[in-house]
Amino acid sequence: MPVMLRWVLLIGALATTSYILHKIKRAKVKMEDAIFWVTFAFVLSILGFIPQISYYMSNYFGIQSPANFVFLMILFLLIEKMFTMSIKISQLEDKIQVLTAEVALRTHEKTKDTK
Repeated sequence: MPVMLRWVLLIGALATTSYILHKIKRAKVKMEDAIFWVTFAFVLSILGFIPQISYYMSNYFGIQSPANFVFLMILFLLIEKMFTMSIKISQLEDKIQVLTAEVALRTHEKTKDTK
């Protein structure tokens, strides 16, 4: 794995960790999401410090280059995160529809009672 990629992984991990810690301090991120991003940064830093893992995994999975394995792993993790977020968004949209219907019914009942 090229030295430049190792540095990018380490700097990316450091930047991600510091950004998440800053958001946790300001209470702008849920702990569940923070755990994912800190773990993601930890995996990036491990791959940056110990590139032999990338070599082993790329050979094991038959991927031509360790750098390709790193990019594939990052892509997979981010797609998985996006999938779980879209599930959460769908659930929240359903809750919003139910709450909107309840508010509409209550408002209709109040205006009906006042007449």
